[in-house]
Amino acid sequence: MLRFLRQLRQNKISQNQFRKYFLYALGEVLLVVIGILLALQIDAWNNGRILKQKELLYLKEIRVQLQEDLETIGYTIDFNQNKDSAITNSLGAMLHSNSNLQAMFEISKNMPVLAEYSVFTQNRVAFDNMLSAENIDLISSDTLRTLLSNYYAEENLLNGTQERIKELTRIFVDHMSPMLMTRENINQLFQTDNAFVSGSEIDFRTNPVVFGDLFSMQRNIDAHNVYLEDYQQDIEIIITQIDQFLSSVH
Repeated sequence: MLRFLRQLRQNKISQNQFRKYFLYALGEVLLVVIGILLALQIDAWNNGRILKQKELLYLKEIRVQLQEDLETIGYTIDFNQNKDSAITNSLGAMLHSNSNLQAMFEISKNMPVLAEYSVFTQNRVAFDNMLSAENIDLISSDTLRTLLSNYYAEENLLNGTQERIKELTRIFVDHMSPMLMTRENINQLFQTDNAFVSGSEIDFRTNPVVFGDLFSMQRNIDAHNVYLEDYQQDIEIIITQIDQFLSSVH
């Protein structure tokens, strides 16, 4: 009888120790699992922080370059306005001058502007770097991502107009350069008498080719400015959106 009771007590002790060991082992497993989950959470947080920093860096760089685009557009519009005035003066000289010589001098005076052009090229280095790194999805704002994609996709829409402006300017210079090699202009350039034909003998007032060149350049400048003003508005909207986004994350 005593032997039976002693065995029963030992069994209870063994069962109690097993329960304690099981609980201890279970606690260790739980600690390990919690540690792994915390490590994963910290890693995910660090990765998220790094990606957010990249996003902000891209947006800040893009904003700087958009501001540069605004300045370039402003310069190009100013140049176009000066060229438009030079064209208007030259057309007026052709229509209203009393002599070919008077028309020639007016056109010659405007040639430094008439022979040049200004075009706008996007500064898209930061955006292209983001695309090449396949990081466009870093832009967490759907609105910003769409605005930026649309803005940089519009580059080709402007190229046709700008290429036409370059072409018309070159054609005009090709037509005018031989005509302006007159006795009077050569004398002014080189301070010497010469045997070139006088400007009074060249048709500066009713030359349809020259008039057509000037008229076409002016019409294309008008179209160019419309495009540039649209770009200005697009850039200003994007910069405002970037500023609002950057303010919201600080």
